[in-house]
Amino acid sequence: MKNLFKLFFITVLFLAFSNAVNAKEVRFIHITDINITPENAYKLKRTIKEINSTPNIDFVVFGGNNIAKTNINNLNYFMYLLKRTHKKSYVLLGSSDVASNTGIDKKYYYKRVKMARFLRHPSKPNYVFKKKGYVFIAMDGAKQYFQQPNGCYTKDELRWLDEKLTKYKDKNVVILQHFPITTTKSTWLQTPKLDEYFEVLNKHNNIKAIVSGHYGYNQEENVNGIYNIITESYSKNGAYKIIELNSDENFIGTYLVK
Repeated sequence: MKNLFKLFFITVLFLAFSNAVNAKEVRFIHITDINITPENAYKLKRTIKEINSTPNIDFVVFGGNNIAKTNINNLNYFMYLLKRTHKKSYVLLGSSDVASNTGIDKKYYYKRVKMARFLRHPSKPNYVFKKKGYVFIAMDGAKQYFQQPNGCYTKDELRWLDEKLTKYKDKNVVILQHFPITTTKSTWLQTPKLDEYFEVLNKHNNIKAIVSGHYGYNQEENVNGIYNIITESYSKNGAYKIIELNSDENFIGTYLVK
């Protein structure tokens, strides 16, 4: 196993870190922008073996742009390795995962994901799951009829998000999505119409963090009281993050693994 904490940092939002793992602590892996091809799939195979041997991980999030280009060969390689991930896993979509003209639309993509996860995965790109008092909301944002470098959260998606945040108003919520709501210098990658997204977020005070990727670099910042975690591209240098949440201590910690 490579040196797990060669590049290590931790962010404490409110209180000091407690090393004890308890029922209120959630620990998960976020790996994004894998951009898998037949030529580089061996790297993910090696990383999955490492992830499988990492203790005290509640689940793994594959954060979108899981394949380098929308074609069946790349998708087959990703599904093969997803099936060999022993941890509970959740899959998001990015800008390169689906394209209707290739025959790989969102319905087909998640049908394959569900099969790879032995029918234990939601069948739609917007979904909710719960873990140790936290509610995780997966947002889509991917375009499937035509591909562009950025995503777009539709009015229907934002309405759905508003409904879920209202439903779980008494719970700690973490939003998982590929496309960030923070700004970037790249106009190609910047998520559009963020004002509409913030209108929804500003109505609720139960959102602890938003976890995303897409920009390619590592970044963490507080935006309007919500901690935004961006994990750098795995395809760049094999990086992923271990993220820890502890509701008792109002704590969020991250470890960048390279």
